[in-house]
Amino acid sequence: MDAYVLINESIIQWLWPLMRVSGVMLVAPILGSAYVPIRIRAVLAVLLTIVVTPHVGAYPEVDLLSPMFFLVLLKEVIIGFAIGFVLRLVIDAAVVAGQVLSISMGLHFATVVDPQQGGTPTLSQFYVIVASLLIVVTNAHIGLIELLARSFESLPIVGPGLTAESAWLVAGLAGQMFVSGLQIALPAVAAILIINVAFGVVSRAAPTLNLFAVGFPITITVGFIVTLIGFRSILPIWTATANEAFAAILQIVNGG
Repeated sequence: MDAYVLINESIIQWLWPLMRVSGVMLVAPILGSAYVPIRIRAVLAVLLTIVVTPHVGAYPEVDLLSPMFFLVLLKEVIIGFAIGFVLRLVIDAAVVAGQVLSISMGLHFATVVDPQQGGTPTLSQFYVIVASLLIVVTNAHIGLIELLARSFESLPIVGPGLTAESAWLVAGLAGQMFVSGLQIALPAVAAILIINVAFGVVSRAAPTLNLFAVGFPITITVGFIVTLIGFRSILPIWTATANEAFAAILQIVNGG
């Protein structure tokens, strides 16, 4: 009986913090990126669990493999998922910006013609790389780990978990992702819109003109030029989005 209690306490001591850390690793940028091999992510999750375990505090007194045990596991995964998902929205804003701009420029045409073989546009991948580098440069991934460790103090394992206010906060930030993406892509999209209006006037004057042969090179060229010129304007928008995301994570960690 004493051996069973010892095994039960040993497993619970590491498993519940590991579930919250794993929830963050599932969706968090950089740490949980799909480009990182699963084995490396698993090792990182174990190492982070070892680091944050001193901040865990008390454990619920439940039996191993009991229904309450699995409910606590699910609650910990949801908390970690919410923390990582909020910062993930910052990267997804870059994806939205790349997709909107690719559609306007014509680079997204391949995914429309062949949706089975199409994927994320190249411009979206470029924006994701830039946003990921900004996360590393600004030490946002370190701040995420600090907030994760703090969450065990303000949202203990014995506590009720996320509140309804926290859930609505995450849902609201999902909408903000689209707003930030449109703000990033707006200069180039506006320039391409003017070109498309000009093409409409030209097509009325010369109906035999092949707009596909003439329009795509021009819109792609202008799109890239405007994107490069307005690239510096991305940083303030991205910084404001990242600050809003960390404020939301801090609010979630503090219990809503």
